Amino acid sequence: MHRRRRLLGRAMLLALTLLALPAAAQGKKPPASAYVPAPADQIPGYSAKAMPCEINQELIPPRVTCEGDLLEDKSLRELAILRNTIFARYGWSGFRKAWLLEHFQKQPWFKPNPNFSYKLLSDADRKNVHFIAVREQSFTERELRLMQDTLYARAGKVFNDVYEWELKDGTKVRSCEEPKQPLTEEGCTGSQCEGTESRDCQFRQEKWYRPDPKFSEDKLSAEARIELGLISRALGSFASDTGKLEKGSQASLDRILSVQELRQLSLRDLRLLRNTLYARRGRPFKSKILQAHFKAMSWYHEDAAYTDARLTENDKRNIALIRSVEDEFGGPLKDEDWLIDPATDAA
Repeated sequence: MHRRRRLLGRAMLLALTLLALPAAAQGKKPPASAYVPAPADQIPGYSAKAMPCEINQELIPPRVTCEGDLLEDKSLRELAILRNTIFARYGWSGFRKAWLLEHFQKQPWFKPNPNFSYKLLSDADRKNVHFIAVREQSFTERELRLMQDTLYARAGKVFNDVYEWELKDGTKVRSCEEPKQPLTEEGCTGSQCEGTESRDCQFRQEKWYRPDPKFSEDKLSAEARIELGLISRALGSFASDTGKLEKGSQASLDRILSVQELRQLSLRDLRLLRNTLYARRGRPFKSKILQAHFKAMSWYHEDAAYTDARLTENDKRNIALIRSVEDEFGGPLKDEDWLIDPATDAA
């Protein structure tokens, strides 16, 4: 009887000892601790509540308006950071754009979450992502070109497009203002006189403008180069966010793109870029998002008679490359995903 009691006591002691051991020591995997996002008030630009915004779907492209102009004066780069801050708050760290990843890694509140899920976002988060994404897509061609020119002007670029005037005696004068001397019937003879504003004359009115005859792209800041890459792709050309800026607008898509370049883009970027190649040849689109985007571009001329036979060999090669990268990262976005951002491609 005493022996039986001793054995029973040892068994109970062993059981208590095992219970006191950490789960790992018992050969069991410890439960994953729940990810706790940083407090909303510690994250610049983040709103825990749905922003007071409305979307006008009747405009082309659709336009979002917010109380207090919350989104109105922000650049494409700033909007991208603002939108992706919502994902980063919950630990998303899979940004393919190096500059975005670097930005969030520098934030004191940011901590990667290996178990990140899009389901972590609140209803207010989802609404705000949608508002910001609509704003990113709402810039007109005129607005984008002004943004582009302003970035160059801030770095001192001279555009050499001052108006040219022909005087009565045949002398030609370059000036932003009409000369007081008598003019010929043609008067202003430069191409800018036919409705296009002179960028040189426009920026000379800004106190911050310092024309630099020795301007080069090397004088552009890293932030400006990122913004110019975003603008270039929105306008229907190609430029990476950090690489060399290519001359010309659509001419940049005449070369063969590299997989390395394409892997730095988000699924939204890739879909727009792939369809830009079709749009350049006049292809009509069923997608409302693509229709709204391309119809806002002066270079797009929809042609009901379009066929893929219009595509060049380079077009076909680039389309295949872009599609392969899309497939590599989960497949092309659909309209329903475009303004929501699946968790695997928040950039």
